[in-house]
Amino acid sequence: IVNEPEVLLLDEPLAALDLKMRKDMQMELKEMHKSLGITFVYVTHDQEEALTLSDTIVVMSEGKIQQIGTPIDIYNEPVNSFVADFIGESNILNGMMIKDKQVSFAGHEFECVDEGFGEQMPVDVVLRPEDIYIFEPSEAAMLTGTVTSSIFKGVHYEMMVQTPNGYEFMVQDYHPFEAGSEVGLLIKPFDIHVMKKERICNTFEGKLIDATHVEFLGCTFECKEVTDIEPNTPVKVEIDFKDVILEDNEEDGRLTGEVKFILYKGNHYHLTVFTDWDEDIFVDTNDVWDDGDHVGITIAPDKIRIIHA
Repeated sequence: IVNEPEVLLLDEPLAALDLKMRKDMQMELKEMHKSLGITFVYVTHDQEEALTLSDTIVVMSEGKIQQIGTPIDIYNEPVNSFVADFIGESNILNGMMIKDKQVSFAGHEFECVDEGFGEQMPVDVVLRPEDIYIFEPSEAAMLTGTVTSSIFKGVHYEMMVQTPNGYEFMVQDYHPFEAGSEVGLLIKPFDIHVMKKERICNTFEGKLIDATHVEFLGCTFECKEVTDIEPNTPVKVEIDFKDVILEDNEEDGRLTGEVKFILYKGNHYHLTVFTDWDEDIFVDTNDVWDDGDHVGITIAPDKIRIIHA
């Protein structure tokens, strides 16, 4: 600072401090930034710290920029599921855009304010926990469920609610409901944020070896018989997320990989697995995996779709 730089880089400057001192230093840094009048480039993995200190936030993943915006824009209008999950707490679910201002998720249809996604289009839906209203069961409820846990977080209570059809919602409210309570949930249209899906299935470039074998991700896989494409022809390979099977033992898989991103989607986990072929494969599973787990990957022949490139 004494050298009067035009830009000051702060790389995790408060990471080693306890919570109260970190909060105090955040205010000190905001005052320092205001008085010095220079640009601060502030690197942090603390999402709350980023929202508190920043005028502009750049969210990055794997060295790539995911979104640039004000703290309010980043929090209220995330562009994809990574940003929604990384910044603040979120309920992120698979949905279907029925038409403009009408979306379906968790087995129900809801009014929303989003437009321009088309009709019957798969989407991701984001619900912030503080935007879900929770109350005693009544006719006003859009969803009903059972509270499975209730934790006091200092300012509010954080409750997990399980619906009869197997979806789980995180709800934050000042009024607590004990575990085991039957509750109703209400979600207002402007509190539903709809995002375009980044992908709807795994897609790879490959080569058809013969009528029943295809090569992709550096391996040869058995597939359903293909009669309308000549051998040694470039093809596009598609596999649904739910059809990729992960094995505890790497040797049991056709290829291997490392779990590097885990996203809970309300009734299942959506995993990003970095394969040995330096390419991601995406998996929907009910099994619990940890970030960094090394896994084997198998795909049944009848789950591999071969399409002309």
